[in-house]
Formats: sequence, C-alpha cells, structure tokens
Amino acid sequence: MKLLTGLLDDGVTATDRRRILRGTMHSFLIQGVSIVLVFASNWWLVRSTDTASYGLYVHVFNWVSILAILVIGGRDDLVLAQLPKYIAAGQGARVLRLVKGTNGWILLSTLVVCGGFIALISLLPLRSLSEHRSLFLIAVAAVYFSAALSLNQMILQALNHIRQSQLVEKIARPLLLIVFTGLFRLSVTRFDSRTLVLIATAVSALCCFVILWLVYRTMRRFDADAAAAAPAESHGRKTAWFFSISLLNLLSTKVTMLMLPLFVAAESAIGIFNIAYRFADLLILPFFLMHVVLPQLFARHSIEEKEYTRSLFNESTRLMTVLSIPLLLVNMLAGPFLLRFFGHDFGTGYNALVYISLAQLLFSLFGPANTILMMQGREKYSAYCLMVYVAALIVTSRLLIPGGGITGGALAILISSAVYNGLLAVLLYRFYGICTPFLSFLVKPR
Repeated sequence: MKLLTGLLDDGVTATDRRRILRGTMHSFLIQGVSIVLVFASNWWLVRSTDTASYGLYVHVFNWVSILAILVIGGRDDLVLAQLPKYIAAGQGARVLRLVKGTNGWILLSTLVVCGGFIALISLLPLRSLSEHRSLFLIAVAAVYFSAALSLNQMILQALNHIRQSQLVEKIARPLLLIVFTGLFRLSVTRFDSRTLVLIATAVSALCCFVILWLVYRTMRRFDADAAAAAPAESHGRKTAWFFSISLLNLLSTKVTMLMLPLFVAAESAIGIFNIAYRFADLLILPFFLMHVVLPQLFARHSIEEKEYTRSLFNESTRLMTVLSIPLLLVNMLAGPFLLRFFGHDFGTGYNALVYISLAQLLFSLFGPANTILMMQGREKYSAYCLMVYVAALIVTSRLLIPGGGITGGALAILISSAVYNGLLAVLLYRFYGICTPFLSFLVKPR
C-alpha cells in the first residue's frame, strides 16, 4: 500500500485517495478469487464436453450478452451517473423512483426484445442463429436474469456498496456454475451444448434473485422519503447515449467472436479464441478494478474542476498501469502452458493471446478517459469514439480473419484498440488539457 501511495498524485484529497486505494484493493481481492473461479469453471466445462459443444455454448451466450444490453437500454450507466448526485443532495425519493423505474423497464423490455429476437430467427434463415433456435429458446430466460443482475449491481455500486455489488457476479456466479455442473456430472458423463445452456441459465436465475434481495434490503433506508413527491424527470437523451455506449462496448468485445463463425469453419476456434481472450482480459483487470471506484468520484466533481479531474486521472492511470505490467509478463511467458492446460488444441491460441494482451494494456496506459467523458456530461463523445472503435474492428476483422483465423482476429483487436485509445486521448486533451502521464512529453501543458 505504501508503495502504491508513493506513485499517486498530490492533488487528490485524502478521502478520495482512501476510496481509490481501498476500493481497488478490495476489488483486487474479489477479482483475484473471481479469476480463479472463472477459469476453473471454464476448465470444468471444457473437460465436461467437447470443444465444439463448448464453442456453441459460448456463441449462444455471446448473443445473450448482446440482448441483455438491448434490454437494459443504458439504464445501468444512468443509475451510476445519477444516484450519487441524488444521495449527495439528500434526495431519497428520487433514488427510490429511479431504482423502481429502471427495474420495471427491464421486465417489460425483456418481453419486447426477446420476443422480437425469437420471431426474427424463426422467420428468417439467419446463419449461425436459426439453426440453433432450440438453444436460444432456453437462453432467452438468461437475458432477463443477466440484465437485472447487471442493472442492480450498478445500483449497489452507485450507493457505495462496492463489495456487495461484486460478490454475486464475480464470486457466486462462477462458483455456482462449478457446483451445478458437478451435480449434473453425477448423472451425466458428458455434456452437450443444450445441457451447458440450461445450467448457465439456472445459475443466472439464482444470482439474479440474490442481487434483487440485496437491493431491496438496501433501499429500505430510503423508505422514510417514500412519501415525498419526487419530481418527474426526463433522462431520455442521456439514457440513449448511455445505451449506445453500453451496446458499442459489448460489441467491441464480441465482434470478433461473432464474425469467426462466418469465416472459420471449425466451431472449436470460437472456444479456443474465448479462452485466449479470457487470459488476455487479465490485462484489463486493473482498469475495471478502478472502474468500481472512479465513476462515482468523477460524477461528484463538476466539469469545471479540471485540476482535480486531472489529478484523479493521473493517479488512477499510474496505479492501473503498475498493476497491469506484471500481468502482461505472465501472459507472455506462461501463455503456452496456460492455454494447453485446457487441452492440446488450445495451444494454437498463443499468438492471439499475445496480441489481445497488448491491446488490453493500452486501456491502462491511456487511463480512464472514457469514464471522465461519461460521468461529466460528454457521453456523446464517448459514444462517437466507440462507434469508430467498432467500425475499425469490423473492417479489420473482415480483412484479417479470412486469412489469419483467430490470430488475424486478435491482430484486428490490437489495431482497433490503438485507434480507439488514441482518439479518446485527443478528446481528453482538447476538453481538459489532460494527457496520460506516459505521453505527457508529447504535448504542451495547459
């Protein structure tokens, strides 16, 4: 802790520094356990089935993730941006109104989005979708559970229940997946993709009920404000931008895997790429650790407080980069062994692992620029940058996957990540005069 404190910026208050360090360290411990459980659950799934069935299961839940984002419609980022403001102003009635309203939206939106999706793949012969209609009929239930879990996790985070907001998603979900799979193995020797989808859907349901209970328990402290009339508010424009950001963020992580089935015949390639991607995601772990603390801090400080915003940015960028470098070395040096642990075929994903790891490192080097834009009223610029990112990813994936397979897809991710982070850096410097401390020698101080 003392070593990390020595790297931090003097312009941040002691209170905010304590929140950053404690929140990051608590998240680091939770994420450390989560990483072990996630890899254990994926290893267990791979060993319980064949590579093709595992790849099909991953394909189906990639679409579940996309549909869940459509269902949420940007409400998760909305509660993260608005609830800290309401609490700071003592407006408990608005807190209750927003929490109830967003949860009601999730339920109705699920019926519309999932109904439309099932109708679409039933009426039109869509490649890689229509032939798996029976699996999607099961998985649509997981869309609601995943959407409600994500929304209410953000609600707990916005209310500063950092540990509670992560325990269900990061610890309980992979642990239950292992337990449920183990129970099924008592009666079934080998799983097919249908069994995997059923198990994952059941786990999502149980986790959803737990997070809803936690939010209900937390909301009881605002019951005294329930009688106060909360003025009607319109968040339509802000929510639309947040929705586009959430959807584009998800697409940026899924585009390559969604395009692989179109150009790579072997379904096993999707499973191999997924495992390589999960190891590479270790590099972005510090970025997400900071994200459980920083949005609330940036949301509380006004856009005019550029000096304080700069101090928060510099402090968090240094910290997440220091935590990322050792993870990069682990992937570079131990990557072949880690991949082959899942099976001999998975060793072919090493080059993909290296390229994606470098792409993820860029997020730490360039810092939380996107978070600043979203939390301080510049969300439309965040969306524009993500549009460029996804467009670049689609184009480069289309060019590189047919000839390079999963390695070409990983290289497309690296190129697109460089474009995206560079564009964010330009906008951040334009609006705030802020530049990542690792590139500050390239610009004039403002």
